[in-house]
Amino acid sequence: MRLSIPRFWRKRFDYYSVRISECLDCGRKFYPRRSICPYCRSRNVKVVTSRGVGEVLTYTVSYYRLEGYEEVIPKVIALIKLVEGPVLIGELVDVDISEVREGLKVEAVLRRLKSEDPAGLIYYGIKFRPIVG
Repeated sequence: MRLSIPRFWRKRFDYYSVRISECLDCGRKFYPRRSICPYCRSRNVKVVTSRGVGEVLTYTVSYYRLEGYEEVIPKVIALIKLVEGPVLIGELVDVDISEVREGLKVEAVLRRLKSEDPAGLIYYGIKFRPIVG
């Protein structure tokens, strides 16, 4: 499915950063963003940008081939708990599969997802890499 340029532009903040919601009544943070707190049902919610730092809770290695993504095999998909608290699913990059483990510290990075054709729109998005050091 092709994503139109205007739609991609409207959603650019979601594609280029990790945005979470914070309830101003109960103080809990959650992902994905919502306008109503799933914990206390308050509508007093604001969007905040996460630092994008967290740790791997669990992971899996996928060898499934998607059309247009053949060069990204195998792919490591992980459940990542952000330092702010929410848990999300993300792809791990810049890591050898043998080095992936639970508790691995990771950070969000901007990576090329795909392009439509040699002269078309290039799509970028957030992936996660190990924190070195």
